Amino acid sequence: MKKNILGITLCCAILALTACENQIADNNEIEDKDALQEITFSVVDFEQTLTQMGMGTADTRASLSGNATYLKIALFSNNVKKYEFTQTSDEEDFGNVTAMVLPDDYAMVVIASKVEMSIESPTNIYPTNGKLNDTFYYYGSLTKAAMNAGTVAVGLDRAVALFEFQTDAKPADVVSFSLELTGASLTFNAVTGLGVGSTTLTSVFDQTARDTVHCGMYVFLPSADASVTVKATAYNADQEVVKTYTFTGVQMKPAYHTYCSGNFFQIDADWSVTINNVVWPELINVPYDLSSL
Repeated sequence: MKKNILGITLCCAILALTACENQIADNNEIEDKDALQEITFSVVDFEQTLTQMGMGTADTRASLSGNATYLKIALFSNNVKKYEFTQTSDEEDFGNVTAMVLPDDYAMVVIASKVEMSIESPTNIYPTNGKLNDTFYYYGSLTKAAMNAGTVAVGLDRAVALFEFQTDAKPADVVSFSLELTGASLTFNAVTGLGVGSTTLTSVFDQTARDTVHCGMYVFLPSADASVTVKATAYNADQEVVKTYTFTGVQMKPAYHTYCSGNFFQIDADWSVTINNVVWPELINVPYDLSSL
């Protein structure tokens, strides 16, 4: 097995007071705006260490832009969202979020994803366009004491699970393929680190240019060890079903990659299902330190 371990440093610094375009807060309701402090959350380059059994260890450099397109930070007080800061990878200073914040004790949610995510509350997080991709998260506290002169350790964990599907050589008339996965969710609870409820999620994939069917879905799982049902269907150009089959009892785990492969188009097909984390990091460490300020 090979394992990726990634680390990101998230630095918070209280600096001079300036305006912040990323801030989405009701500062008009704050009585004393002079009490606001500028905080810079800085997500810098991180090390990626690849360890493969029998092949030694290789170190490479990676960056936030290679693993996420959207970065969002939300601060909550008494279950009310007070601040939300968003950056995208097309911004020149992607990974450095500067904001004006009233020093207080907050619950903090950090989401780094390849799609835009909405943070309605710590227990209600979902993809804005209804399509999920690789996503990392943190939920914890940002205290007034830490903002003033402390150090807080933060870790970004992978929030999603990946179901990957691959077949043997497909018939020439197969041009598209659908996966219907029952038992997962598109809504995430950062407090529990799990999906909210379960439903049937469907994705359709263009397979015209492929010799085999190869596709996958990112999902949130409602439990630490979930059993899902996957209906796989191949279609021709007239949207007629070429072949369909329902796989039951497929095991998935949060932050793990389930790979399902076999002879889909053959009679008496042979299949293997493997749950692993071969190419996925287990943890992204995100420390930030204000103690020198």
